[in-house]
Amino acid sequence: MPLIAKVGRNKLSVKFWLAFITSFLWLGVALHLFPVWWMFTSSIKPVPEVYKFPPTLWPHKPTLVCYKLFFQAIGVSYKGEYRTVLPFPIYVYFKNSLIYTLGTMVIQIPVCALVAYSLSKLHSPRWSRILFLAFITPLLIPAQIYLIPRVLLFKNFPYAFKISSNLPSVNLMNTTWVMILPFCYDAFNVLLFKGFFDTIPESLVNAARLDGASEIGILRRIIIPLSKPIFAVVSWFSFSGLWNRFLWPLTVLTEEKMWPISLRMNLLQTQLESEHLQAGMSEIELALREIGLGWNLIMAMGIIQSIPIFIVFLICREYLMKGIRLRGFK
Repeated sequence: MPLIAKVGRNKLSVKFWLAFITSFLWLGVALHLFPVWWMFTSSIKPVPEVYKFPPTLWPHKPTLVCYKLFFQAIGVSYKGEYRTVLPFPIYVYFKNSLIYTLGTMVIQIPVCALVAYSLSKLHSPRWSRILFLAFITPLLIPAQIYLIPRVLLFKNFPYAFKISSNLPSVNLMNTTWVMILPFCYDAFNVLLFKGFFDTIPESLVNAARLDGASEIGILRRIIIPLSKPIFAVVSWFSFSGLWNRFLWPLTVLTEEKMWPISLRMNLLQTQLESEHLQAGMSEIELALREIGLGWNLIMAMGIIQSIPIFIVFLICREYLMKGIRLRGFK
């Protein structure tokens, strides 16, 4: 439905306000897209032009030197010795992020869907409310509070402490599992799933039960086909949150070959900032400039990191743009 009916658009005042609203909206779009444009153009600028003032909106001599580093490591000569700046090619960190994110989603989304289905369709209203409050309790606890207990747990998995040498335990630090297992359950996703499952008529579920369908069969043949919108929304929230994790991998991954791209990009940015503040222009920054690298590398890594999120948005955009209405949400 259009904002202004076609019948009244011929009036001069209506045309003015329509043009004003359209211009205002396009201005908002431009302001939101400008940082993306600036990041992309900075990633293909040569180093001298990155630091040029006043800055240019488009590089005079575009270069893809930063994107070529997707398949090679970076090292420079620093104080008479060779120093590694990026020990592994960018694709190694990118691959780690994909493995951690997709591996977690494969487990997390089915688990949350099963929990929400049991709360919505299997329990009596009284027990459903009690269990629902129990399952969403993690939303009330800040993630920083249970950071240390999680670390202790995965150091001596499945025990939080090494009680006895006779009890078998395994150290999962610096492994793929330490990035997947803590996030196999998400209370917010359960909240979203249950809100949608509650809108599905009980008559459909009861009719399937009378026909002899099992609960898994009902979930697979009735609930999931009707719940594609909420699965798309949950997939989007889950992917964007898991892909941008920083604090947890910084805590549990000490071997750089296991780092995700978000951690590597942040630490590279911190390194450039600290060295620039300490000496104005450090030897390592000068060495990076000689091979055409600097803040343009950070921008290129930012572009590479944002590509999967953009792809997932395109896949889920139909349901995200419709604005799924859940019980208690609008």
